[in-house]
Amino acid sequence: MHRPLICIICVINISWSTDIYPGDSEVREGVHAFYNYEFEHSIEILDRARQTYPDHPGVHFIWAASKYYCSQGLGPVIATYDTLEQSLNKIQPIYESLVKKYPNDPAYQLYLGSARGLRARSNLGKKEWLTLLIQAYQGFSIIEDVADKNPNLMDAQLPLGIIEYYAGISNIIIRWAVELFGLNASKLSGIAKISQAANHSEWAWIEASGILSFLYLWIENKPELALPITKKLVKQFPQNFYFNLLYLESLIRTEQSTAAQDLIHILEMRRESLTRRQQDWYDPYLDYEKALFAFNRGDLELSLGLVNKTIMNYTGELDIVLGFAYLLKGKILDTKGDRGSARTFYQNCLELDNFSYAVK
Repeated sequence: MHRPLICIICVINISWSTDIYPGDSEVREGVHAFYNYEFEHSIEILDRARQTYPDHPGVHFIWAASKYYCSQGLGPVIATYDTLEQSLNKIQPIYESLVKKYPNDPAYQLYLGSARGLRARSNLGKKEWLTLLIQAYQGFSIIEDVADKNPNLMDAQLPLGIIEYYAGISNIIIRWAVELFGLNASKLSGIAKISQAANHSEWAWIEASGILSFLYLWIENKPELALPITKKLVKQFPQNFYFNLLYLESLIRTEQSTAAQDLIHILEMRRESLTRRQQDWYDPYLDYEKALFAFNRGDLELSLGLVNKTIMNYTGELDIVLGFAYLLKGKILDTKGDRGSARTFYQNCLELDNFSYAVK
């Protein structure tokens, strides 16, 4: 499923231009299946790879991430945290052992740090910002050390860029804490590191590109920068509903109406193949995109009906899109001359107090 700042502490993949470790080909196959929403197939591949290649540096972490995202498509959010914790409890001791076995290979240290950092994922969903930072730093301190000693390891730039960007848009206490840990609490530095991972890694580019697109669309308000990134993601992973939604938002915001209309029709059909939980999660997102498209074309009644569905049915873990739905409803009511009601929804948007440009 997805994720927005979801992945704030999430999937990082070592890049392999050629098969360096035994099992690389199988892990690649599992990763591709994972990002193309073939979750069960991905887990089957990675289960076999874990048994056949137990010393592979990435297979255990990628398996845990696949289990987590697969669970998001099947059950309530709180249950996914249990799945994540159980998976991490299994793989962290493995990585601690592998680091001792291969002390000179930074890949194992990088994945150990990633596994520890991923424990902060539940704090993100609960908006427990300070706890998130503390948990994440336990992993990022390892990753930072790996990055310092191995500057050409572009994959390590992704998690460092995420934490720097997050700190850069946070309050002064969070920024101070991050700087105390030796990181640069800067949006610009964070974006630069995430971009490095997106542009110069063979595998980490996938997650980095998704995060970068999200930031450009809903935090930075630069849809023109998101468009080529989301187009590339959809070309590589056409079944990934989340990547398609990012692409649709990019098309609508850059006024590519024909392409946006075509994609809406495709997604309306493709949603039928999603699980019930995925439909509950993504239908409000798609309704929001359709509402935005209708608003831009001047169809206020259609837009109002769709955005009402988004607000009423919203079940997303994070409230970024909900904030934009409140903002859009306020704009619709304003355009219809109902300023008083519009203010109510503007206030609803502000009270979410998330990092989106909608609340600025």
